[in-house]
Amino acid sequence: MVTDRKAKSLGNFVSAEVVDSELSKGDIARQSLIEAGVKVFGSHSLSSASTRQIAKQAGQNIASIAYYFGSKQGLYKAVVEHIVSILDSRIGPLLDEISSYLATNKTAPDRCLEYMGQLLASTLSTHTDMLPVTNIIIKEQMEPTQAFTILYNGVLGQLQTTGSALLEVYCGLPANSEEAIVHFHALLGQSLIFRFARQTIICRAGWVSIGPHQEQLIQDIVIQQTKSVMRNLRRQHLRKPFMATRQPCNI
Repeated sequence: MVTDRKAKSLGNFVSAEVVDSELSKGDIARQSLIEAGVKVFGSHSLSSASTRQIAKQAGQNIASIAYYFGSKQGLYKAVVEHIVSILDSRIGPLLDEISSYLATNKTAPDRCLEYMGQLLASTLSTHTDMLPVTNIIIKEQMEPTQAFTILYNGVLGQLQTTGSALLEVYCGLPANSEEAIVHFHALLGQSLIFRFARQTIICRAGWVSIGPHQEQLIQDIVIQQTKSVMRNLRRQHLRKPFMATRQPCNI
């Protein structure tokens, strides 16, 4: 049976998590093109990516890209939506849980501290199969296209607002202040660096790869550092006057 998180994706693309037995022939063709698109767009820019190569990797006729997506740009949009689905399946349930907890107005600072550690740990991704996804996200950060709005509205924005809200409860910083926003972005960076600079830590630590032991070590240290930083921020800012709030982000 297709779950709610899977079902909501079927209007625009087919989630990789949906088993083939639940899909029509057309759905399977769309899915294979999207999965091939992740790999090709992950190693090439939007302009240099070859639709012929994507179709070949997907085992589909090149005309199927125009049939299902209208154009290469349409396929790229579907690929980014697929990435949002992947990220949502990984961190969406926790984001929803934290949001529901914060909405109760009965929040405990220590609980928010634990949630922040869990949130940053959930953003860790060291598996090689996530590298094409990471590459596309990096490209959208460095040279954003119209598809960046899909990423931001899909999951990145909720991640940012949830993290800032946790900072407000624990540290006393208003969630929409520039200081809270930048502090959370800095905290998030210590988690994302293990995606974006994966090979550097492998070489520096003398690892062959990042396996279960290394992944647990990384997670433990990220959580430890997160809690240390937040406790220090709490001491510094709990009694400070609230700072000015930011202007809305126009994207």
